[in-house]
Amino acid sequence: MEDQRTKPPLLYIAQNKESHPQVETQSSYYTANTQKQQKTEVEQAKAASRSRFQSLSVEGKLNYITNMQETLPKLKCKFLTKEGAFNGHIEEVVEEGAKVFLTDLRRRRTLTNDILLDIQIIGF
Repeated sequence: MEDQRTKPPLLYIAQNKESHPQVETQSSYYTANTQKQQKTEVEQAKAASRSRFQSLSVEGKLNYITNMQETLPKLKCKFLTKEGAFNGHIEEVVEEGAKVFLTDLRRRRTLTNDILLDIQIIGF
């Protein structure tokens, strides 16, 4: 005889029938060789970016330097001219050349396109 005080459950909850969970394995891993490969790829990319700048014309180099982000400091450059080499940074590009501040002489000067032979980036 059943106990008259017990009642059947009011709500039945559906249970998941899966007995074994699905587990995924590791899909990739890194070794020392792949890290060395990544380092060499980064070095090659840096060398390629340097060579891309060196392959630009003087006008292209002027445009590259002046169109950089304003949040970055001005790049120190070495200006190779017919008169010699000067260190400084570019302040403005005008039609006839570039207005630069020469740190060696501590003065501003306009270098025309016919005098300016090459520009090399020294750093920030």
